[in-house]
Amino acid sequence: MSVLSQSQLAFANYIRDPVHNPAPAALSPERLQVYRELFFNNVRGFIDNAFPVLHSLYPANAWSALQQHFFARYACQSPYFLHIAEQFVSFLQEYTLTEQDPPFLAELAHYEWAELYIGTKKANQQPLALTATDVANAPLALSELAMLAAYQYPVQKISKSVQPAAPGALQCFLIYRDYQDEVIFVSLNHATLLLLNGLQQQPGQRLVELVAQIAPTFPQLSSAQLTAAALPLLQEWAAKGAIVLAP
Repeated sequence: MSVLSQSQLAFANYIRDPVHNPAPAALSPERLQVYRELFFNNVRGFIDNAFPVLHSLYPANAWSALQQHFFARYACQSPYFLHIAEQFVSFLQEYTLTEQDPPFLAELAHYEWAELYIGTKKANQQPLALTATDVANAPLALSELAMLAAYQYPVQKISKSVQPAAPGALQCFLIYRDYQDEVIFVSLNHATLLLLNGLQQQPGQRLVELVAQIAPTFPQLSSAQLTAAALPLLQEWAAKGAIVLAP
């Protein structure tokens, strides 16, 4: 490794984690502190803005320590704001909780990130809108601006006054951006989750195929009953942009 490369590595290591890495001798402590604050405060600001609910649950020192741990230990691949938020969520999937961390930390972060992700994602192409008649017969797909998510904690209710200590009933959501660019969260039951998951896994299915796929899970209901229940929901979601014509 060249002298320049060694100097750059020492500088980067110190900026990320000054507690465990010596300061480069060629730079004054004052100048290093300026760089350190500049880099860390930028990342901290991105995380604060992306996760307001999670931020509100932490004492200032504990939240700063979590951000510092991410800054020092996680190898981010992109400096963009949206990517840093996504990488923070990935970091929390493998992070070992401390006594100061709520048990729902990773799930709440994902829930908050999902709104940001869907709200800012760019579609590759303009989706083809579906009429109510189309939904009954055409090949369907989830919009590029939609996703399914499931959580063990009631993340939609968490606040300073509501902080569950243990997992509960599975919370499932369809999250999508409608034609007015509003991000919508729809709570799903078991049947609607299976229906949409089938569509996500195999785009291009028609209603009759989706119903046939979930029918074994609900032997007490006929195909006609399942279709009658599914059709108006799919039509509503298609009218708002969550379901589109399969390419």
